[in-house]
Order: sequence, then structure tokens, then C-alpha cells
Amino acid sequence: MRTLSLVSAFALSIAAVSAPAFAQNAPANPSAAAGVHTDLPRVAHPSHYTIAITPDAANLKFSGQSSVDLEVTEATPFLTLHSLDLNISAATLTPVGGTAMPVTITMDAASQTARFTAAQPLAPGKYRLDTTYTGIINTQANGLFALDYPDKITGKDVRGLFTQFEAPDARRFAPMFDEPIYKATFDLSAVVPASQMAIGNMPVAKEEPLDGGLKRVTFGTSPKMSSYLLFFSLGDFERMAREASPGVQVGIVAPRGSGEQSRFALNELAPLIPYYAEYFGQPYPLPKLDNVAAPGQSQFFSAMENWGAILTFERILLVDPAITSAA
Repeated sequence: MRTLSLVSAFALSIAAVSAPAFAQNAPANPSAAAGVHTDLPRVAHPSHYTIAITPDAANLKFSGQSSVDLEVTEATPFLTLHSLDLNISAATLTPVGGTAMPVTITMDAASQTARFTAAQPLAPGKYRLDTTYTGIINTQANGLFALDYPDKITGKDVRGLFTQFEAPDARRFAPMFDEPIYKATFDLSAVVPASQMAIGNMPVAKEEPLDGGLKRVTFGTSPKMSSYLLFFSLGDFERMAREASPGVQVGIVAPRGSGEQSRFALNELAPLIPYYAEYFGQPYPLPKLDNVAAPGQSQFFSAMENWGAILTFERILLVDPAITSAA
């Protein structure tokens, strides 16, 4: 599923949008669906995530805060979420209409999970789980990862950040119900250098200047989706964009200095929005679709169909005589 051309990546991205149409037929607790394997106890499921991160690209680490709105469907002594390579320093659990309760955190590296235990068993109902944590920025395409490359204008080495969450690596970004059957909406924000561009599944809802040459970028709320489709990228990028259909903008995000190398991909991408909308009989439901050109290449995959922000290695996406095959 990872080795994709531009067209097939887009097609899979479009195909994924049909999932919400079937959400109404899902059981109250999706993890309880008969015959569906899950590593987590079948007692709870998420409805919404609010995730705020601060990457430290130079030191290959990040800090984060996450809130998960969830529903407990069966009485349970604890909640279990996926977590990998995260140091969770604090957590509280708040019942809807109630007050926050401290919880004990138990990490299990072997099962890639974190257990949150309150003083009393949890009754069925709705809760919010808040966590504070730190994580690592990888140098391989797992979770939040870094790619170093020469700047196309200055020739100096620069670093871009990208995410690759398929299939089980969103748990490296925040504590999550990190299996495709658990679908939720996402609010994502990041504190980043003011000079850099941040990309997510949704358009930027607002940017706030901060002290120290930083800014807070907040993206719009995503539709309901699986955790592996969440996306974040940061770097010295430029974006070439155009309208593909009313209310839908497409863009090619590329390393700074790419210029007209993005034009062909943009012009080929734009007509696919109305084409697939007609083919599937369903309008594209997001306000934008970016294709993000990552420098370098991977022996494991060529592209990833993140909803609203496809990741494709630039040698496949951009028209650059130095790296583009005539084929």
C-alpha cells in the first residue's frame, strides 16, 4: 500500500473519504465489532483528539500535549491506549461534567501501550484523557521523522520534518487508539519557527506570533478518520496551488527553490478532483489536497495517502532534470 504513484496515491486518498459515509452503521463501540482484532481492551473508543506539539528538529525530539475525548462502554478499572517511544510525564481523566482525577500511568513497551488507572473503577460514560509527554524524532520513516537535504538555493544542509503513521506509528506521535477501526476527528496545532511552513491534513485555521522567533500554527478540525491518516510536516517549503473545483484547492508543497518543478504535478493533480468525484459519485469532502514532495527516497515506499496531504518523494513528484526519469 505504500508503493504508490501520484495517481494511485490520490485514488486511495479519494477512496478513503467514503469511510465516514458508513460510520452511522458502526456499533456504539467500534472495537467490539465481531471478528475485528484489536490489541486494546474492548471497553472504550475515541471521538476526538486535540494534539499540540513543539518540535525540536535540531535535537531530534519533541514535546506534546494531547486530549482524547472518549466513551467508556463497559465498566473498567483502567484505560489502555497505544504509546511507543513516548515519555508520558502527567495524565488526568475528567468525566463529562465532573472534575479532573489523577491517574497512574503504566507503560508496556512490549505491547506498545500505556495503561491509565484511576483510584476507582470507571463507569460507562464520556471522559477526557489529558496527557503531557515527550517523544523522539526518528531518522527513518516511522512516526515523526527528519530528512536532511541541501537547500536548493543556498546549498546548505537543512532539515525537514514529516510523518509516516501507516500502519502502527501514530502511537509515536501521541497516545492514541492506534488501529484503523478507531476513527475520530483531530485538532492539531504546533509551535514552530516563524520562518518555516507547517502542513497538516487541513488548511491552517490561524497563525499566532510568539516570542523567540516562533509561531503557533493551528489547523482546522479534520473529518472523522483513522489515526494512521493524520499528517504533519514542517520545513523550508514553498507551495504552488490552484483551485481544482469550487471550494477545493490543490497544492504541491516542495522544498524551497523548487519553483516550476512543481507545475506539472499541480496541473495533473487538479483535474483529478472533479474526475474522481464523478467516478465515485461523491464530492471530495476536504477543502484542500496537498501533495508534499519529500527530499530523498525510501527503499520501503514511494508515497503515502494521508487524507488531504499526500506524501510523495520528490524524485517521483517533481520535474527536475537532475533526478526525474524520462520514463
